[in-house]
Amino acid sequence: MPKHPSANASSPPSRSGLPAWPWAPRGITWSPPGFGVVPYPVKVTPDPSLPAGQRVLIKPGEPGTTYRVGSVKTLVSPPVSAHVLVGTAVVNTLSIAGHTYRYDKVVSMLTTAYNGSASMNGRWGAVAAWDGKPLHPGDVAVDPSVIPFGTYLYIDGYGPARAVDSGSAIIGDHVDLFFDESSAKIGAWGLQWHKVYFLVKKPANYPG
Repeated sequence: MPKHPSANASSPPSRSGLPAWPWAPRGITWSPPGFGVVPYPVKVTPDPSLPAGQRVLIKPGEPGTTYRVGSVKTLVSPPVSAHVLVGTAVVNTLSIAGHTYRYDKVVSMLTTAYNGSASMNGRWGAVAAWDGKPLHPGDVAVDPSVIPFGTYLYIDGYGPARAVDSGSAIIGDHVDLFFDESSAKIGAWGLQWHKVYFLVKKPANYPG
């Protein structure tokens, strides 16, 4: 007896002995249901405070989910967009004594000096406020709201530095420079204005 014209060779017969209808499970037009993924969009915001090309993720995205039965697709959960900052600041180059520094900002700031003496560090001693490590030349105290801890700097008249310390008298555009010197030499520094370069990465000759 010839086969039914709609028969699918891979389909088991129904209880009646005839092949499944095309739209029924295992019929020739049937497809299994399943979940799908919807890619999430990415919102990009230019940021002039970041070096050109640098990307910072401030909000991760989440893909959406769909559920498909045959040709019918339903959105189960919508995607959540990610938010990325992309730097637009121009990165400049400073070359001094055979060393090259890359910076994206330079500001004239008031500088003072201090050493490891108890009179200049209080009961906490000569340790960095940022990580509690002993201070050494190249460490400077800053107002963290102006220069975030961990920022690498180049300071005219001082050299490569890093913001690791703070103090009650260090407010605004003021940087206190650490020297491993006598209090007499520290006092001779007085108040000086210097250019402070905000570096985009750790300089090779940073003493720390």
